[in-house]
Formats: sequence, structure tokens, C-alpha cells
Amino acid sequence: MRLATLDAETTMKRWMTIACTALALAGAAGPARAVGPVLDWDPAFFWQPGATFDNMPVGGVMQAVGTVSTFGPPLDFLNATMPATEYTFYVNGLVSLGTTAFGPPANTLYTTFFSGGTIDVYADPTPDAVFAPNPPNAQVPSTFVDQPPPIRPGHFTSLVVTTNNFTAFKTGSIEGNIEWTGGTLVNLFTGPNGVCPGLFTGGATWNTAPGVGIPGYLFRHDGKIDLQCPVPTTKSSWGKVKQLYR
Repeated sequence: MRLATLDAETTMKRWMTIACTALALAGAAGPARAVGPVLDWDPAFFWQPGATFDNMPVGGVMQAVGTVSTFGPPLDFLNATMPATEYTFYVNGLVSLGTTAFGPPANTLYTTFFSGGTIDVYADPTPDAVFAPNPPNAQVPSTFVDQPPPIRPGHFTSLVVTTNNFTAFKTGSIEGNIEWTGGTLVNLFTGPNGVCPGLFTGGATWNTAPGVGIPGYLFRHDGKIDLQCPVPTTKSSWGKVKQLYR
């Protein structure tokens, strides 16, 4: 008798779940989600004077330069591999709020939040960008910003760097949110609720091995920017809902 009761309860819970899912799929508005990446790069390099991977002092200013390797919708009409035009970006003015450590000495996670900061994307018909060591210098950031105005300017509303002392290849992440502020392509980033914000995300390493790190830079970043546009309401059939639970 108890087994029969459990079977009945299980069946009832399953059908309640299906019913709720059906209602959600049928009429609820979809959440904001990425439709990208709209830009992809490898590499970008970050630097901050006086900082280390586990200590980015309060008030320190972090910067970065990078070269775009791929464009996605709605910028997929741009060709990042065309030799005649180089697409670069420059991140500036990220102010450290200080590094916080979590965990025991042998397995410590370090988190550093930043305030402020801007990002500008450029199209340069005279390709010359070079990740020269020990920035800032005569080539960094100048060779990444030498064709103003930027085609895609924006500012960060948040950014966090996460590092640690236990990963074998010295890997962490850098992630932030971007609010676009103009540029010649601003209309392509506009959705039904205004200009779509961007998600700056990707893996970072502080590995200084030749071919990975460059002297004077704090992090190498392999990342992308996704657009965070609300999606329209979608509907689904009852048959499709039932298939989710088979």
C-alpha cells in the first residue's frame, strides 16, 4: 500500500511539474541572455602597476589592449582576418577596490572588484598593433588606439578578477558588464528596450612562460563579448513539453 502511495505521489509531482513548465513556456517572457559572442579575441593583455595576481591594491588602475580575432552577429559583416584592417580594443580606467582572499593558505581564491573603466573598439586601416613589453610605452596603448574615433565605445558597470594559488596552469577569469555609449555601429546593438548591454568574459592566466606571458603584463586574457538582449516571448506545444520528461 505504501508503494502505491509513493507511486501516486511521484506521478502527481511529475504532472504538476509538467503543467507548470507548460504555463511558463506558453506565456512567460524570456530572460535576458547572450546572443553572441559579438566579439572574440585571443589575446588581450592586462597590466596594473604594482599589482600581482594575488594582490591588486586599492586605487590601482588596470588597463588592457587586445586584437579582435572574430566578429559575430550583428557585427558578422566585419572581417577581422582581412589584412587591410586591424580591429583592436583598449580598456582603461578600471580602479581596484582591493583584493579579498578566501580559503586556506594552500588553496586560496582571490577576488578583486573594480569600479569605473571604459572600453573602446577601433578599426585601423594601418595595422601596426604590437604587445610591446612593459607597458605603457611608445607602442602600448598607442598602436591600439591610433585610428579614432572608436567604432564601439562603452563603459564598465562592473568588473571582477578571480585568481587562485592552486591551479596547475595559473588560470582564473576576468568578467564584467558593459554599457555601450555610442559609436558608428550603435544602431546594430539596439533592441526593443534600448541599447543591449555587453558581457565581457573569458579565461585569464598569469603564467609567465615564454609564448604565454609577456614581461610587464599581469594577465593574458582569452575572451569575448556577448550581447545581453531580452528575447521575445516564445510558445511551445504540449507535445514538446511532454518530451522533456520522457
